[in-house]
Amino acid sequence: MIPPSDTARSIPDTEPSTPSRHGGTDGNDHTGRVVLMGQILVDLAVRGEALPSPGGDVWAIDEGMHVGGGFNALVAARRMGAEAVSLSPIGDGPYSSLIQAALAREGITDLGPRIAGIDNGFCIAFTDRTGERTFISTKGAETMAPASAWADFVRTMSPGDVLYVDGYLMDHPANKEAAEAALRVLPEGVRVLLDVSPVIGIPSDLPSDDVIVSMNHREAQEIGQQRGDSSVCDRCREPHEAARAMLGLLGHPVLVRAGAAGAYFVRPAGTAPNASNEDAAHIPTPHVEAIDTNGAGDAHSGVLAASLGHGIPMERALLLANCAGALSTTAVGPASCPPRSQIEAAADALTADTAAE
Repeated sequence: MIPPSDTARSIPDTEPSTPSRHGGTDGNDHTGRVVLMGQILVDLAVRGEALPSPGGDVWAIDEGMHVGGGFNALVAARRMGAEAVSLSPIGDGPYSSLIQAALAREGITDLGPRIAGIDNGFCIAFTDRTGERTFISTKGAETMAPASAWADFVRTMSPGDVLYVDGYLMDHPANKEAAEAALRVLPEGVRVLLDVSPVIGIPSDLPSDDVIVSMNHREAQEIGQQRGDSSVCDRCREPHEAARAMLGLLGHPVLVRAGAAGAYFVRPAGTAPNASNEDAAHIPTPHVEAIDTNGAGDAHSGVLAASLGHGIPMERALLLANCAGALSTTAVGPASCPPRSQIEAAADALTADTAAE
């Protein structure tokens, strides 16, 4: 892991109003909150050599019970010093109690609707010898948002806030309806970060402005197969071309995460100074010894959302997110985002290395 520099140690890890050295808010400005519109459940984490073949059996190591889902991204936002709000529905039962305790422990404001008579769901998270993870999930209270619950909160959000939309919600009819109602009343100046997730959840009513659609390379390829023709699928073989293809299909700024290869960001021409859709900007990432990729995408999204809420310039925000995602893979568990000091130090080291080349 890249150690924090002396300069980075001077940056508090949890103070929401702390400005970034590379741009951001000052003590008199509104520091945007990160608000989760999605769901939180419990991960039952196990590790083994590989998944069994059909009908097979494998031994695995129990790596504990962890609160997961959208919780991981909110923890990452807190590591960056952002105020974080959960709108995930909470039910009745032992998993729901674990979730409420975890939110309180991390200083995350819990404003999710309460669902009586059912517990939150759980997910079996299997990590193989390469660090890759596979999920098997159940459905519980987190999939049952009342129709107006999210809209009632979203219409009160302030300019500078960041709405983090977990694409998994689109796989559940009640949450899909509630999310699309909320997006229709989104105030101006509220940014949206959509992580499409492995289920490729993309709301139909995304606002035209202030939206970033984030995905990993595998998810970009899946979108290409679902929405494009053979030429689009061919372009999605490489992540930088996949980013450009996704921009053409979705019409919003697109971020394609490519693991150790970094990430690629592209936005429509004319949406920012010197912006062009001719090519995708490459964002490097530090080289690490990955042992557990469960939660890496969540760390990336949470830090990116928090950085945008702090007013950090996009290029730096993307670099911080890459560093957070990479460093999170060096620790076991889903909510493994490192503190802000380590993220900033890794980004500074990466910037210095790039400048020296």
